[in-house]
Amino acid sequence: MSGFRIAANTQPFVIPKRRPEKKPDFIRWLHLLPCAVSDRYGVEAAHVSYADPWYGCYGRGKGTKVPDLFAVPLHPEEHRRQHNGNERAYWEATGINPHELSLCLFAIYSMYDSDSAVERATARIRAGIERVKS
Repeated sequence: MSGFRIAANTQPFVIPKRRPEKKPDFIRWLHLLPCAVSDRYGVEAAHVSYADPWYGCYGRGKGTKVPDLFAVPLHPEEHRRQHNGNERAYWEATGINPHELSLCLFAIYSMYDSDSAVERATARIRAGIERVKS
């Protein structure tokens, strides 16, 4: 007797037909934070370009950009490094999961007033940097 059968061509993740809206207030807020890699200020909003459907990030495609939800604060030097060459290798070298960090920062931004959110997000970034160092 057979149990159940999984369809051969099923995808575990369905790519959305419509991209999420831009979040300009979130992007402005990111500029108040330290760099996620170096802890320096004067950051740019760096969008994570490579896909990771587990986190709901489907990357770029057909002339579209990555949603603002998947942006992290990076110092301009780090931002250039991120986009020069293999982006996935860059993030692996930093020891940071950028998809996870971006979602965490967006959650903090969404849950607290701006000042509290900056304080909590800064603490999260610094804790991540310390974790990678040890």
